[in-house]
Amino acid sequence: MLNLESRLQCLKGVGHKRAQAFAKLGIKTIEDVLTFFPSQYQDRTKIIPIKNAYKEQQSCCIFGKVGKVYERIFTNGLYILDVEIFDSTSMAYIRFFRKRKIYSSFDIFASIKRVFKTGVFAYVYGEVKIRYNDNFILVNDYEIVEKESDIPLFFNKIVPIYPTTRKISQAYIRACINSVLRSHLHDYPDVSGLLPTCNYILKMSASTALKKIHYPDSLKDAESARRAFALQEFFVMEAAFYLSQNNLKKSRKKQKYLLKPNLLERLEQNLKFKFTSDQQRAIRDIFTDMQSEYPMNRILIGDVGCGKTVVALSATLLAIESGYQAMIIVPTEILAEQHYCTMLSLLSGIGVKIALLTSSSLRKIDQRKMILAGLESNDIQVAIGTHALIEDRIKFASLSLIVIDEQHRFGVMQKSAALKKVSYPDILVMSATPIPRALSMIIHGEIDVTTIKQLPPGRLPVITHVLDERNAYQKTIEELKNGSQAYIVYPLIDGYDKLDLKSVVRESKILSQTWFRNFRVELFHGRLESSEKNKVLIKFKSKEIDVLISTAIIEVGIDIPNATVMIIQHAERFGLSQLHQLRGRIGRSDKQSYLYLVRKSEAKSGSADERIKIIESINDGFKIAEADLKMRGPGVLMSTIQHGFSKFKAGDIVKDLDIIKYAKNCAKEVIDDDPTLSKEKNFILKKLISKRFSYGDERDFINVC
Repeated sequence: MLNLESRLQCLKGVGHKRAQAFAKLGIKTIEDVLTFFPSQYQDRTKIIPIKNAYKEQQSCCIFGKVGKVYERIFTNGLYILDVEIFDSTSMAYIRFFRKRKIYSSFDIFASIKRVFKTGVFAYVYGEVKIRYNDNFILVNDYEIVEKESDIPLFFNKIVPIYPTTRKISQAYIRACINSVLRSHLHDYPDVSGLLPTCNYILKMSASTALKKIHYPDSLKDAESARRAFALQEFFVMEAAFYLSQNNLKKSRKKQKYLLKPNLLERLEQNLKFKFTSDQQRAIRDIFTDMQSEYPMNRILIGDVGCGKTVVALSATLLAIESGYQAMIIVPTEILAEQHYCTMLSLLSGIGVKIALLTSSSLRKIDQRKMILAGLESNDIQVAIGTHALIEDRIKFASLSLIVIDEQHRFGVMQKSAALKKVSYPDILVMSATPIPRALSMIIHGEIDVTTIKQLPPGRLPVITHVLDERNAYQKTIEELKNGSQAYIVYPLIDGYDKLDLKSVVRESKILSQTWFRNFRVELFHGRLESSEKNKVLIKFKSKEIDVLISTAIIEVGIDIPNATVMIIQHAERFGLSQLHQLRGRIGRSDKQSYLYLVRKSEAKSGSADERIKIIESINDGFKIAEADLKMRGPGVLMSTIQHGFSKFKAGDIVKDLDIIKYAKNCAKEVIDDDPTLSKEKNFILKKLISKRFSYGDERDFINVC
């Protein structure tokens, strides 16, 4: 007997090839068919008299009797089939286009001719085309009925439009959905009984919502049903989050921190500045979390240069003073080396032993043995490194704190692997621009947030402009003449690309001989050896290089206070987060800095235009992340995908915030009343949570931002 989990091939008429085509749409089971929702709706409630159809000059519906059929060639390989449609008011031509090889004898219109027989009646939905002596309706959809009085399936009503593939038609998708709705609609699990009535979300059962989503009586009806179904989706997810939090609270962390002023006071003495009030507040938040009996799960958000690193260092010293180890994981060797050097300087004379773990540092056998032994014996107190830190061979004696820097560069799987180094670690993640996935978790309240908005005294916001290439170069030269340094960023290393994008290798040669021939120009990209990269950066920092021509590799880990100008070529090719991170390489001193965005004029797109407008007008990383959330989507919260729209069937995490907040409150009430969901009334909810959030190790990712 078929159930919701039955494979699609169990349906009559769905063979192996059709099942493969459906799989491309994400449809693999009976349940997937039920929840394969329309991407849009067409209002076909109004049938236009044919004499008025050409006045519409837009898509419309007509109904009439089929007359003659005319076939002719339009251009080489493109053929036209015109069909006469009559009603009591007039006659119109409806048109089909098809392609055929010139010498082929195959009748490409055979299937259409079979149904459009003279004398039958046709409902037609199409786009009105008015041309000189050639008015017609370009057919989008149609339905044939034998008698004028026959009731159509997909006309005189709101019609769902589904995503399709080349091998599956709208008609076939609708037929499958209609079949499954008749046989399995009431099998779908329903938790509406656990939800109290809400005055702004129409309450309905899951089966009612499903039916109305597929067959609404009006567009308003469809939206009400979508919101009702979304409420149940969000409710199940929020209940899963609360259960997860309850489980965390059951297992109290073992580490206990004692606040001793020794190391922290000596750190402050080494600093050349005073903590800002935002930094002080952040340290208080983090220390409070660490001294709690439950694991810390906090994100520290602040624009580049605001002092996140020294805040994280304070947390590290609290762990060390209490006898524990800390791990600081970063996405690139350059950033790891920068943090290593910075911390060696800031902790000079304090007596804290730090190790750098990257692929390069672990390559030498003697050095690797010494580092691994030091971590296992607690001789090394702080490990700073790249993803090499999460390898199985890296073992700690008493790891308690994990700091993840520039967290938008890590995948969820990498973060999850880091957390498995110790049971219930305290976790601090840092970002200048939180990725949509992290931001969506913030919206849900599954991670605590601390924001540093104050920049150190004297810092000025970077001025960002969209300029043509010539103006950007001229303005950059003016800054160089005043003693500043500049970055020029390109999307590619080599120029061998079909997209016709400029590259660092080619442009560095051209620019060093033309615009910047009077300045010292150097090339920097990811294919350089690690030692060569370090040499270039040392020369740039010591002002032996005026212009660094680079790829986006400089996005993180580069701190050159004298660099006040950046040109980003092909700015339309970069994402919002990346543009903001790149901008963070300048504006790191009390000098005014400038970002110039140069875009390919003919490569315009709506999303690229929007990204560039946002980066030009907004400097706040948190606001940029909110814009990124709206543009890219929140990511699959409980999966390993960090962007792309969530796999909610009806819910939209951007526009349904009111539903999410309500679902969160409802879920809290249910879990507070029944923390283990053992009551009979909560059986379906518990079953849904188990089914949806227990595949593999997905529950491990619930609190991984």
